[in-house]
Amino acid sequence: MLLSMLLVLPLLSPILSFAGATRYVSDELEITMRSGQGVKFGIRKMLTSGAKLEVLETDPAGYSKVRTDQGVDGWVLSRYLSNTPSARDRIAASEQKVVNLQLEIAKYKEELSNLTARTSDADGENMSLKETAQRLSTELDDLRKTASNAVGLENENRQLKEKFQQFDHDMQLLVIENSALKDNDAKSWFLIGAAVLFGGLLLGLILPRLRFQKKDSWNNF
Repeated sequence: MLLSMLLVLPLLSPILSFAGATRYVSDELEITMRSGQGVKFGIRKMLTSGAKLEVLETDPAGYSKVRTDQGVDGWVLSRYLSNTPSARDRIAASEQKVVNLQLEIAKYKEELSNLTARTSDADGENMSLKETAQRLSTELDDLRKTASNAVGLENENRQLKEKFQQFDHDMQLLVIENSALKDNDAKSWFLIGAAVLFGGLLLGLILPRLRFQKKDSWNNF
């Protein structure tokens, strides 16, 4: 009895090891799922290439009991099962990945183009800002020079005003002195005139007497 069990265990171990694993129909166009192991059993379903199957058990005779996604159980030849999806499905998946990658690449290219455009715009704005800063700096220098010149002009204007005020003051003094001199000249001429008049009157009074005295003297001789 123990010997019989030891002989059966190696046969059962493949069945146990593959139970619950997932397998795929190989790249054949169609395979038959039968109700039992062998062509004498009826066909339960035709499986197309790439169909996904769940392996329930595997028989060393070359058959595997599988279950479809729709819940249909049956037996298929194990050699038609593969650990990977069919090449057609893998190619389709790869093509889809390529399409997705191309879409991502196109999106990244668009983003890169937008970034490049924004970078170009930023460079243009930066250049414009630099030019504006340079222009404002030049205007500031001009304003500083103008302000400096304005201070100098203000100082010169103040000095000229002070000189003008001094000149006006000197002119007023000259006018006052001139008026005083005119008054003095007028007084001098008045005094001279008065003196001449007085001298004339005095001579007018003295000369007749001198003549009269001379006549008297001559008469006495």
